[in-house]
This record gives sequence, C-alpha cells and structure tokens, in this order.
Amino acid sequence: MRSIEVLVIGGGASGMMAAIEAKRQGAKVLLLEKKPRLGKKLLATGNGKCNFTNQLQEKNCYRSEQKEFPWKVVEAFGCQQTVDWFHKIGILAKDKGGYVYPASEQATSVVHALEREIQRLKIEVHTEEWVEEIKPHTGKGNSGMAGYNVSTQKDSYLAKKVILSTGGKAAPVHGSTGDGYVLAESLGHHLVFPVPALTSLILEENVKAWSGVRIQGKVSLLDEKEQLLCEDTGEIQMVSYGISGIPVFQISRYAAREIANGKKVYLLLDCMPDKDKEWIYQELQYQKEQNEKQSAGDLLEGIFPDKLIGVLLKKSDISIKESVSNLTDRQIWHLVHQIKKLQFQVKEVSDFEKAQVTAGGISAKEIETDTMESKICKGLYLTGEVVDVDGICGGYNLQWAWASGYTAGRASAAAIKKERNVCK
Repeated sequence: MRSIEVLVIGGGASGMMAAIEAKRQGAKVLLLEKKPRLGKKLLATGNGKCNFTNQLQEKNCYRSEQKEFPWKVVEAFGCQQTVDWFHKIGILAKDKGGYVYPASEQATSVVHALEREIQRLKIEVHTEEWVEEIKPHTGKGNSGMAGYNVSTQKDSYLAKKVILSTGGKAAPVHGSTGDGYVLAESLGHHLVFPVPALTSLILEENVKAWSGVRIQGKVSLLDEKEQLLCEDTGEIQMVSYGISGIPVFQISRYAAREIANGKKVYLLLDCMPDKDKEWIYQELQYQKEQNEKQSAGDLLEGIFPDKLIGVLLKKSDISIKESVSNLTDRQIWHLVHQIKKLQFQVKEVSDFEKAQVTAGGISAKEIETDTMESKICKGLYLTGEVVDVDGICGGYNLQWAWASGYTAGRASAAAIKKERNVCK
C-alpha cells in the first residue's frame, strides 16, 4: 500500500485546481481520474468556448441549501483572482459583456494549460482509475486519525488527506455519475437530494406545433399554490417537448426540486414582457380597425412567429381563420391574457443526460467554508459539484469549481506542513 500526502479524486475543473495548489504549497500529490483523460467535462463548457468566470459576482448567483456558504468561498477567490491565476499559466482572458472566456475561445486551451501546469509541477496522474472505497485509517496512540485507506480497481493507497472532486450527476457521459455521493455518505456525510439544473422543461401539454420558435420573453414558475418561485427574462426557445433557452435553464432547478418533492409546478410565459396588457389590447384593437376582413391569424402575424400564433389562439379558444370583425372585446382581452400569461403545467425537467449541472449534493452544512474540509471527517476535503452548490448560467459553476478547488488544495497542503512540523 502506497502512502500519499494528498490524494485528489477526480480530474475535472476543481480537482485539477486542487491538485495544482496542493503541489504548489509543497505537498506530494496523486490525482486520480476515471476517464481516459483529464478535464473531459470542461472541454464541453460554453459550447466548447469555456466561459470560465464572470465579472458580475453576487451572492444570488450561487444556490445552496446553506445560502451563505458558496459566497463565502467565492469571495475569498473571485473573478479577478481566477483571471490572474489563469494568466500565469498562459490563458489570456477575453471579456464579452462580463462573460469571461479564454482569448482563443477554445475550452481545449484551458484544459491544455492546466495539463501543462500539472506536468510542470510533476504531479502524479493516474487516468482510467476509479475509487471503489474510502475508509478512515486510525493512527497509533494519541495521534488520532492518520488518514484514509483508498481502494481503487487497480491499487490501494494510504492518504493523509483526501480531496473529493468527483462532480455531481449531470452529463454522465463526461464521468459525472454520482460516485462521490456514495463515497461521502459512506463516511457519514448527508446528501441534499440531487436534481438536474440548467436544463430544459418538459410540459404536460402537446406543444409540438411551436417547435423551432425563438422569442424574447419572460418565464415564471408557480408552485401548486400559485405562489411565485422564480422568474427570468431573455431569449426563449420553444422545442417539441416543451421549452428551453437560458431563462428556462435559470429556473429549472426550482421546477426539479418541486417535482422531486411530489408537488405540481406551473410555467407562465410572457410573450411581450416589455409591454403591458393595456398597450397590447390597444394595439390589437388598432390593427383590427385597420382591416376588419383579416383573420385572427393575420391580426397577430406582424407581432409573433406563425407557430406561436397557433398556440396563442388555441389557448384563447379562437380559430386562426376567424374574422376579426367577429371578435368581441372579451375575446380580445382573453387573447391579451394569453400573450402575457400563457400557462402550462411542467411535467418534468430534462434529465441529467441533458443537464449542465446538479442542484444538490453533499450538504454544505458539513463543510468548513475557509478550508473546504469536512466537519465530520478531518482530512477529507470536498470541492466542486459534489457539494450542494450550483450557479446560474454564465461561468458561475466554473468559478465555484476554481474557488473551492483552490481553497481545498491550499488548506490540505497547509495541514500537511503543520503535521510535518509536529513530527520534527
């Protein structure tokens, strides 16, 4: 059984960051990754362009059952520290309206820079090796816990410190299959039930007719008591099974949580968020007066895409061929209501295969904010998506990965130094 000072489990964004910082601080590090290469999920971020942080950093950009937890970690290693850190390993940042990308706009540049730094530091890396079990190893006498016995399908190690950076359950094709949850729970940690986040919504109603439509709109989620859960505005994409786009991604975690708890959840779509009901009513009346021989479909043609018109009129119980001369004020007001509050029941959220991140994970209540060390198992550190923290779209999930990995890497190495000094 080999002895290791710091064993990092998982070669994703937070794991690579943790390994690099632990080695920079003088620890002997082994990095294990179950996929054939490091950073596979990182390669897919930002549609391959790698939006690796964001200039706008606020507490509400990060979500957790422990609301204050992620912000305390990110405050200690934020956007500018991330940009500076990557600059030192060869990545020049490009700011696009606050969204920060590598100047190359290639995720491969970021992964290669991390790999080069790992090689420069001579960090030992094992790929295609996965952890099957972690057990506490107690030292003799009064020394207390000496570390952890870590067993893989290939070998076993005695690690003084373990950094668990295995990711969540989103995008399992890249290696995120929830392994870390099982390992952490076996050591006494508790799990906030994981659900898909940053994903699309599947609606109960058949909406194939609007597939392919894109509009600037507002989406809101209501719980089964019709209380507002959240809302967001931006470009919305209609798909054959439901609704997608960044605003939908932003609210999807809340829909997933309600449904996981056995509750109903409803989507409201505002198709003209920049106009109020009175303005829309007056506009429709004006267009009606200009040509009373036109159809209801013609009335909306200059405002909405054809496929959306069909859905709006169907919801309003108006035939698309109905002459506007036959439309009553009540019908027009009903149409206005549908334009502003088109309602659907959400059947489910798209699964982990399509989700960008996981909402939920190991409870942040059980982790120290200044070190990322477990409060339950000393010498165990948890980073990235394995923890109950998820960010909104725009580089925030990677910022969380960098911040938590940086903190854990440095803290674990500092603990190793302290132990070395005690032994002298």
